[in-house]
Amino acid sequence: MDGEQIVYEARQHWIIYWKPFLLLLASIAIFAIPTQDVQFTIQIIASAVMLIGAAIWALNIYGGRKYILTTSRLILKRGIIRRESTDLILRRCEGVSIRQSIMGRIFRYGTVAVSTGEVVNEFRLIEDPVRFSTQINQQISHNFDPMV
Repeated sequence: MDGEQIVYEARQHWIIYWKPFLLLLASIAIFAIPTQDVQFTIQIIASAVMLIGAAIWALNIYGGRKYILTTSRLILKRGIIRRESTDLILRRCEGVSIRQSIMGRIFRYGTVAVSTGEVVNEFRLIEDPVRFSTQINQQISHNFDPMV
C-alpha cells in the first residue's frame, strides 16, 4: 500500500524440522549398514525413499510461510504452489499474547497470538516471539498515537 513499509519479518524456528531431520538420520543409518548384492539394492531404495520423504515433509512444514509486519498491517502468507494470504489491519488489533513452553523458552520459540475482535490469529513456532510481539505492539501504539 502507499506509504507502507516493512518493519519486521518473523521466521519460524528451526525446531519445526526436527522430525524430518530424524528421518534423514534414519535414512543415512540405513545406507551405512554394510550389506551385499540384493540387500544393498533394497538398502539404497529404502534410503532414497526415506530421503525423499524427509525432503517433502520439510517442504510441507515450511509451506512457504512468511510473517511480515508493516507500518499498517500484519501479513501471513503461506503456500508454495497455491498461495494463501491473511492481512490484519493493525488499528483493528486489540491484543497480542505469547505462549512458550519450557523448551520454547530455552530455544527461543513460541506462539504469538494476535486478537482482532472475536478472532484470534496464531503464529506458531515463531523464532524470538518476544521480539515479534514487541514489534507488533510498537506498530499498534504508533498507529493509535494521535501525535504521529
